[in-house]
Parts: sequence; structure tokens; C-alpha cells
Amino acid sequence: MKIEISATALFVILFFSFGKSQEARFGAGIVAGLNASQILGDDTGGYNKLGLQGGLRGIAHLTDRSDLYIELLYSQRGSYQKGIIDISLQYVEVPVVLTFKDWLDEDEDFYKVAANIGFSYGRLLNATAEGSKHDDIVNLFNDNDISFTIGAEYFTRENFGFGVRWSKSFNFLYNKDKHDPGRNSLRGFFLSFRGVYIF
Repeated sequence: MKIEISATALFVILFFSFGKSQEARFGAGIVAGLNASQILGDDTGGYNKLGLQGGLRGIAHLTDRSDLYIELLYSQRGSYQKGIIDISLQYVEVPVVLTFKDWLDEDEDFYKVAANIGFSYGRLLNATAEGSKHDDIVNLFNDNDISFTIGAEYFTRENFGFGVRWSKSFNFLYNKDKHDPGRNSLRGFFLSFRGVYIF
């Protein structure tokens, strides 16, 4: 796992370094915000588990109105309902997202609105399930997460904006068919509320 994370970090560093020498085509930024997450199959409802999300963004400018984002994020997810369940999951997450821009500010020459859609790979770093009936299967949670993600951003200035993303895992966090048919399979969902600063 350390090798995978180091390789990803090296890729992002090289991507950002190359971007500085090709300012018209590449850019970089910082992302920070909060996740509100839940897990389908845990017998509770609601996006009640709050956690941090933050990291780096690499930007490839494909056209005047479209970009490709590649991000390297630390992401806290899970499920929570007081007195019933508290699953805490920590991921390193790498979203790859296509972005389409609109609403040109002609005075400042930047687009205010961006819609994005893409996929994300997450690697589970740590998992706990304190005070829940799932605490005996934490060691069976899937280390890899593949998610679909869709969202939007609003930029108040050319280099600063905020947005929201919704993500759903394709694969199970816990697969009952693989481990125990008597339990529910678990699948993650989460909302991300983020701010972004572009260098």
C-alpha cells in the first residue's frame, strides 16, 4: 500500500511541476472541505457521518470550457447514528473528473459555474466500527473503493470557488456473498462540500 500511495504522490508532484512550465494548459490547486456520508445496508439512514476531505488538484485545460481534474485527497467516510452505529473509514482517494464550464464573467474573463462528472479510486487506510454490530467484520472490509462521482462548483473569483459532489461506490465495502450470506452487504455513499483555491 505504501508503494501505491508513493507512486500516486510522485505522479501528482510531477504533474504539478510540469503544469508550472505550461501555464496555458495546466494548473494546480488545493481542495479542502467536509464529507457527509452513509452506508447502505447498515440498517440506518441519513448522511450523518461527518469527516474531513482535503488535498491537491491537478488541472489539464482541454478546451476553453472544459478541464480534466486529477486529485489526491485524504477522505474520511463512514456511518453514524447515535447509540446505534459508528463506522469510521479513512481513505486516500484519487478522483479523475471531467469538468464543463459556463456563465462567463466578461469583465474578469473567467467562468463562474462548472459541472463535473467522473470516477474515483479510494484505498482504505483504516477502519473502525465502535459500538456497532459490524465491529467483528471490520477486518473483512474491502481495501479498494471504486466510485462514480458527479458535482458542481461556483467560482466567486478566477482562483477561488466552492462546490458539492455526490459519490456512490460501485463495489461493496462488505460483500455478504463472499463472507456471510446471513449479513447485509455494505455500500458507501457520500456528499462532499468543498472549497478550492487555484494557484
